[in-house]
Amino acid sequence: MGAYIYLMFIGDINLYFIIFFLILVSLSTNVTSALHLLLTAELLWVSLYVLVLNIGLAYDNVNLLALTFFFLVLSAVEFGIGIVLILVQNVFLRSVHLDDGSQN
Repeated sequence: MGAYIYLMFIGDINLYFIIFFLILVSLSTNVTSALHLLLTAELLWVSLYVLVLNIGLAYDNVNLLALTFFFLVLSAVEFGIGIVLILVQNVFLRSVHLDDGSQN
């Protein structure tokens, strides 16, 4: 019975991989605002955090569990820098859009 639960947990890890790569692909498709880009990147960090946390718990690996805290720190730093950059862009350009809609 214990092995069956363990195999289901490995299947959940595969689902996390799929979610991670779907979010990664969504970054490359039609990103029109800096806020959308920042929030999608934050979802990418959170899904990577959940994936590594579950793999570390499944294989009882302390190094992977320590890596999750590194991902949390990187996520917070990236989000903070992103918010500051969006505010600076808003002050200078009065817009948070990456494209101006002009056509050549």
